[in-house]
Amino acid sequence: MDPHASTATALFLAALAVTLGYAFACWVWPFKHCPRCHGTGRKPSPTGRAFRECRRCGGTGRRLRAGRWIYNQLSHRRREAGR
Repeated sequence: MDPHASTATALFLAALAVTLGYAFACWVWPFKHCPRCHGTGRKPSPTGRAFRECRRCGGTGRRLRAGRWIYNQLSHRRREAGR
């Protein structure tokens, strides 16, 4: 067997495993912690004495994963095309 073909096959299988793993993670855990507030849902005010609601996550501390957002957009477009 050609060593280049076996290397390419190994890289393809590794990329496939990572992709399927991320798809599974998006299916099981569609939300991640908000990177701006670190999942707390609040940010310190400019003076540092009080807290304000995080504008990026709306105070929930969670954000939709990119892969799940893409899946939601594609399924919505598929449903709209069937009408």
